[in-house]
Amino acid sequence: MMRAVVVDDEWLVVEQIDRMLVNAGVKVLGCSVNPHEALGMAKALQPDVLFLDIEMPELSGLEIAKRVYADKLDMEVVFITAYNQYAIDAFRVNALDYLLKPVMEEDLMRSLERVTQRRQHRKAAVGNSGSGQRAVTAELFGKFALRLNEVLEPVRWVTSKCAELFAYMLLQPLEKEVSKWELVEALWPAQNTEKAGINLRSTVSRINKTFRDCRLEMTLTSVKNGYRLVLSDDAPAVDAMELESFVLSAVEPDGANLARVEQLVQRCSQPFLPEFDSAWCEPYRKQYRQYFLHLGKKLLLYYENSEAEPFKMLRLADLLAEHDPYDELLRESAMKLNYRIGGSQRVTAYYEAYAELIRTELGASPSDTLAALLHSLTD
Repeated sequence: MMRAVVVDDEWLVVEQIDRMLVNAGVKVLGCSVNPHEALGMAKALQPDVLFLDIEMPELSGLEIAKRVYADKLDMEVVFITAYNQYAIDAFRVNALDYLLKPVMEEDLMRSLERVTQRRQHRKAAVGNSGSGQRAVTAELFGKFALRLNEVLEPVRWVTSKCAELFAYMLLQPLEKEVSKWELVEALWPAQNTEKAGINLRSTVSRINKTFRDCRLEMTLTSVKNGYRLVLSDDAPAVDAMELESFVLSAVEPDGANLARVEQLVQRCSQPFLPEFDSAWCEPYRKQYRQYFLHLGKKLLLYYENSEAEPFKMLRLADLLAEHDPYDELLRESAMKLNYRIGGSQRVTAYYEAYAELIRTELGASPSDTLAALLHSLTD
């Protein structure tokens, strides 16, 4: 199924194109009337096609498209415009097509057909040449995996240390030079310097061979005192980096990004690099646990404000409580939801289970606030 993002500063136009795309069998990943969100949405959602208004205040669609192509994002751009004069400019930035307002169904279907054809040709070219830009993803939540074009089977590593060293390098700032002493201390802390150095060089060699075998334009390059991960055109989309970007950029869940936020929260609820037991992982686990909870609680607040379906809200509250079991604001939300779903009996059972948990693990009792809430709900 084709996936699309729609950006236009007129909400009526966005709604019209959204409706037409859905009727055409296209999955609309997000919509926005804010041009400043467009590039971030494109990077976060990775659609097949970006429908983009040319004339928008402060930031034009032409400028956004230039950035999309400069960042080598694997998507097509179809412009939306009220003026034919922009057609030449559109094609100068390599846009696939343009639609004149008001957008007609036959024109939209023509554009979708062109998107399909171009992407099929691109895939065929990649398959025939054995090279070219591919969708490369790295999963750090759950079992560590590097995947090409979202295939089920991930890249196979010669040894577990190959996977661990690559994961370690992915978590460093882009193309940072990491000293061999830091790598030895992180991955082979119990070995003597000579043996650890041999293991490091051997592991780097095996990783680079795996990259070559998979025709990935990545390499662990030797520098004066260590190594640098050079990603080239095959820079993977990393779930941990996307989570961090959402949190540090203060992204708020809304109708445009809701599906992606939900997917990200669900994905990042899994353990972080669970198969690696090295000490270097622990600070990252704590950091990304906080990022996960921050975004998850924002999503729960969005659900509450939009009066989402209570079972859906309760599933999220319970998921967050698994990671932060003593957060009484989460417990308060869960109590209210349990009452909505099952009345006094259900909320009382939930409260008693929580009280037993903290009595057993902390030797404490629920706060007066929770006790008062229970009383108000069951009185």
